Amino acid sequence: MTLTLNNNHPHRSCLALAFGLGLVVSLGACADDVTVGAEAAGTGDTATGETDGGNTETGGNDNGDGDGDGDGDGDGDGDGDGDTGPSEIVVGGEVTDFLTLSGIEGANVSVKDMPGFETVSGVDGVYELMGMTPSTEVFFLLDGNEDEYWGGIRPAYLPDMDTDNLELGQISNMLIDLQLELLQMQDPNVTADEGKGVVIVRLLQPTATGATVNFMPPPPQGTSYGTSMDNKPVLDSNLIDSQLLPFWVTFNLDPDDIGGAYSVTVDHPERECEVLHPVFPTRARYVTLVDIDCPPP
Repeated sequence: MTLTLNNNHPHRSCLALAFGLGLVVSLGACADDVTVGAEAAGTGDTATGETDGGNTETGGNDNGDGDGDGDGDGDGDGDGDGDTGPSEIVVGGEVTDFLTLSGIEGANVSVKDMPGFETVSGVDGVYELMGMTPSTEVFFLLDGNEDEYWGGIRPAYLPDMDTDNLELGQISNMLIDLQLELLQMQDPNVTADEGKGVVIVRLLQPTATGATVNFMPPPPQGTSYGTSMDNKPVLDSNLIDSQLLPFWVTFNLDPDDIGGAYSVTVDHPERECEVLHPVFPTRARYVTLVDIDCPPP
């Protein structure tokens, strides 16, 4: 179904979310190269910080080799099985509204292609999933509240230990309608198909402005936008030039539940940029977040 915005009777369209994500980024980032992670922006991904290249020391012997009992065999608990950490972890946090940052109660939380890992967010959006495999890539799915929110696809690299602060965000229908209205001010012919998907490409470092997004296959005219230096969406631009809104959005994408139908790279005149989750799914009436790491040289 193809939608246009009617100011008297707003439709819920499949265009999404830039403004709210930008507000969240503005709350969690300053003028420095602060890397925005799950705790800061509710992205559903663990934080990716800059390191000095030194060893991270773990285990009881303080030598950084992961050998918890210090006998040099790499067996963290001394039982002879060679383990270096838990085989299962508990992952929890909150499901939040991207714009208001308030918790969303009653959202379905599941993990793509992992039956048995499902729950419903409780009071203040709190959720918990037990028995997950540490140090793995997963895609969280958020849905079940279509009257107020679009579905969300949130990638994450799970940590190697229990966590209770992995935030997962959803975009409200009201915010989606606002974005469509802003784009129709630039081109009244812009429409959004509710049976298609949305991808948001977000810079983790807000100061990495001047980044160019290369999305394949290239989006048709009127189905993508970048951001300008004065923090406005620019239809059909592939440039991210706003520190307040460090992202690029494309919509009306055909669903691809397996992943691989679309690819993205990001070029920057001074930085090397890495796509943290290069193979990502898209679904009808879902918004997929793709994070880009562009640390300073």
